[in-house]
Amino acid sequence: MPSTPLPQDIVDYATFEQLIEMDEDEPGFSQGLVDNFFEQAESTLQEIEASLQQKDLATLSRQGHFLKGSAAALGIIRVKLCFEKIQYLGQGKDEFGQGSSEPAAALARIAQLVADVHRHLAEARTAFNAFYAA
Repeated sequence: MPSTPLPQDIVDYATFEQLIEMDEDEPGFSQGLVDNFFEQAESTLQEIEASLQQKDLATLSRQGHFLKGSAAALGIIRVKLCFEKIQYLGQGKDEFGQGSSEPAAALARIAQLVADVHRHLAEARTAFNAFYAA
């Protein structure tokens, strides 16, 4: 069992702990899920950036929803929140799922959120690497 704690502001350990428990039956299970998530996130982020260039809010919403669920399943807090905001903005709502947003403003905010996601993914990757290296 890894001993380096995951930072609480990056990973909700209560959520992630449920996956770690599966390592007892299948060693390395949780690490495989984490590795797959980062691969999936990088590839989907490229698709998000393409959708952003095409100003395709509906596709951005779907892509945000997809990665929000994956990040939530691992307990990766900040990444999940960014993708949730992308989902809402793509639906024409504000980033909190309320009211509405103008398409141009939504696209500008999504561009900022994509930059945030890159930073938060790097933080999460570093945390998980330290956790599994311990």
